[in-house]
Amino acid sequence: MNSVLILELTVGIIVSFTLLGIFIWAARGGQFDDSKKMMDGLLFDSEEDLQAAYEKEQKVKAMKEKKEQSKKEEQSEKKATK
Repeated sequence: MNSVLILELTVGIIVSFTLLGIFIWAARGGQFDDSKKMMDGLLFDSEEDLQAAYEKEQKVKAMKEKKEQSKKEEQSEKKATK
């Protein structure tokens, strides 16, 4: 009887930590980052407006990536000149 209880507790703890790990992995991976897009979707009436909002979001993302890339290039150039 005591060994069954220990087995159940062990399995329960392992399953709990596994599920917690999967949730943390999904949260870090951006699985739940769509809330802004969904909330913006409520504000726009037509499909064209949604498409325009999506394109704007993509442009902003591209500009951020371009800015980060230029910062990395500047840092590598500074390191190369030292």
